[in-house]
Amino acid sequence: MSQKRERTRQSASSKRPKTNACPANCPVQVLQADASKPSPPISLFPDLDDLMYPLTGGEFLEDFFRKKAVHVTCQEGREKEHAEQRVSGLIDEMFGLDPEMILRETSSENIFLWLQGKGGSKSKLETDSRQIRSIEVADVETALSLHNIGKHATYCRAPPNVEQRLVASLLKATGLGCGQYDPSGENLASMGRGEVETFISTDGHLTNWHYDFQENFTIQLSGVKRWTIQQGTIKDPVRGCTPHYAAPESVESQLKAAYLFDRKFRFGFPQTNVTARGDVVSIDVKPGDVFYFPAGMWHKVETLEPGVSINVSLMASNYAAVTCQALQHFLFKDERWRAPVLRNEKSCAVNHLKALLRELPSMIKDLERNGGAEAILPPAVSFPPRFERVDDNEDTMEEKSDSDNKKNSVSDDDGTDGSEEASFLNEDKDTILDPESFDSYPTDWSFKLKVGTKITMSKNPLAALHRLEEITSFYNSCHGESEDKSAYVLNVNFAGNEMHHSAIRVVFRDVTGRFAQMLYKKERNLGDFTIGTVVTETNSHLIKFLAFHGYATISAKEKENIAIN
Repeated sequence: MSQKRERTRQSASSKRPKTNACPANCPVQVLQADASKPSPPISLFPDLDDLMYPLTGGEFLEDFFRKKAVHVTCQEGREKEHAEQRVSGLIDEMFGLDPEMILRETSSENIFLWLQGKGGSKSKLETDSRQIRSIEVADVETALSLHNIGKHATYCRAPPNVEQRLVASLLKATGLGCGQYDPSGENLASMGRGEVETFISTDGHLTNWHYDFQENFTIQLSGVKRWTIQQGTIKDPVRGCTPHYAAPESVESQLKAAYLFDRKFRFGFPQTNVTARGDVVSIDVKPGDVFYFPAGMWHKVETLEPGVSINVSLMASNYAAVTCQALQHFLFKDERWRAPVLRNEKSCAVNHLKALLRELPSMIKDLERNGGAEAILPPAVSFPPRFERVDDNEDTMEEKSDSDNKKNSVSDDDGTDGSEEASFLNEDKDTILDPESFDSYPTDWSFKLKVGTKITMSKNPLAALHRLEEITSFYNSCHGESEDKSAYVLNVNFAGNEMHHSAIRVVFRDVTGRFAQMLYKKERNLGDFTIGTVVTETNSHLIKFLAFHGYATISAKEKENIAIN
C-alpha cells in the first residue's frame, strides 16, 4: 500500500503531525517531516498530500489555506537527505539549476534584475528601509553579466514545461478559480491564473517588507533564505502593497485598493495594529523545504546562502467580478442598458441611470430565475479541465493525445477526422466534438438521464447557439468550400469582458440532425425559452453534453427523475 493511501486511511487524529499548536497570534505553523520515513518527492504534478507532507491535503485546506502560513521543513542534520528526497526531480527539470539555461528557457519575455539600494539605515519604525529597483533586460548575456559580476539577484518565470504543470496542478488541488487554467493566458474569461517565479539569489540580498494578492507556494531548491512574516489586516486583497520597490507611481493605486477594506491603512512598511497584527516571526527556509503563505501576509526575505527557489503564485477571479461580468452580459440584451451615456439638451444621463437602477433588482431576480448561479458557473467551468500544455514555439497543445482528439470528434464518410475539415476562417481548425462519444466529463460529476422521462430544459440566458456555417460561410463561399450543415458552435457568458472571450466555447455535431436544430430554431424565434422533452436513446447524450457545457439547466421539479451528483 502506498504511503499516501495509508495516510488517507488513518483517522484524522492520528494523521495530525505531532507538533505544538500554533498560537492565534503566530502567523506560521512550522512542521517537521517524520525522520523515520522518506518524504514524498515533489513532482511537476504535485498534490497537496505530497507537497504539504506531513499534512494531508484536507488538513491543509481546512486549517491553513487562505488563513495562515505553513513551513514544512526537516530535522536538524537531515538537510541533504531531505533535499534529495523532495526536490531532486524539480532540480533536473530546472536544468540542474544552471542560471544560463534557466534564463534562456524562461516563460518570460524579459529577465528582471533587482538592484539593491544602499543602506541598512533605520527609519523611525526601526525597520531596514532598503528598497530595490527592478530593471528589465531582454538579452540573456547581459542579464548573466549583471548577475555574475554585479551580484544582482535575478528573477524570471520558470520554463513553460515547469510553470504550466505546477500551476495547473495546484489550481486544481486548491480549487482556486475552480481549477480553470488557460496556459496561453489569452482567454480573459478564465477564472484561474498563475505563474512560477524563479529567484536566483545573491549573498545578502534583501527583498524588503511587502505583501502580495496571490496565494503562494515557495519551494527552496538550493541555498537558504530567512523569511520574516507578519499577518496583514486585509483578507483577500485585490492589489498588493509594495513599499520594497522604489516605485512611487504605484502608491496611489495600491492605497485606493487597500482603503476599500481598511480605512486605517497607510502605505509603507507594516505597522502593528495599523496595517499588521500579531507576532513578527522569522524562519529559515532550506533546500527541500516548502513554505506556503496566503495573500495579504507581510513578508521580507533575506538571502543567507545564495541559491535558487521557485514560487508558485496563484490567483483567481473573485465572486464580484464573475457576477458583474455575467450581469453585464445579461443587461446587454436590453437596448436601454446598451445605450451610450449621454447628457445634452435632449437627454439627461443621471435621470436615465436612475430609471435603470430602479429596474435592476427585478432584472437580477430574472437572471436568478433563469439559472442564476448555475447559469454563471455551469459544470464545464466549475470543475477543473484536463491539463493541456501550450507549446509557445508551435502554438499547439501537446499533452492531449491524438487518440483523445479522435475519440471525442466525428469522422466523416471519407474516414478523415471531423476536426480536419477545411475552414478558411479558422486556420486552427476547430475540433468538432461528438456528444455520443464525448468522455471528458469530470469523474466526480454525473448526470444520468432515464430514458422515457419527460424533463424540462431551460435555456441559459448567457448562452448562444450558432450553426458553424453562420461563422464560416461568408468567407468560405469565396473559395468554393463546402459547409457543414450539422455542426454547431456554443458560446456561454462572453459579453462581460472587452474582447468578448467566452467562458465556454465548444463546437459539436448533432448526429441525430434534429434535436440541436430544434433548439436552434427555438432560440431564434423566442430568445430564452423553457421546453419539455422526452429523453430518448437518441437525444440523451446531447442533452447531457449541453447541460455540462451550460446551454441549459434542468428545472428543480424534474430533478427527482435525474441522478445528479
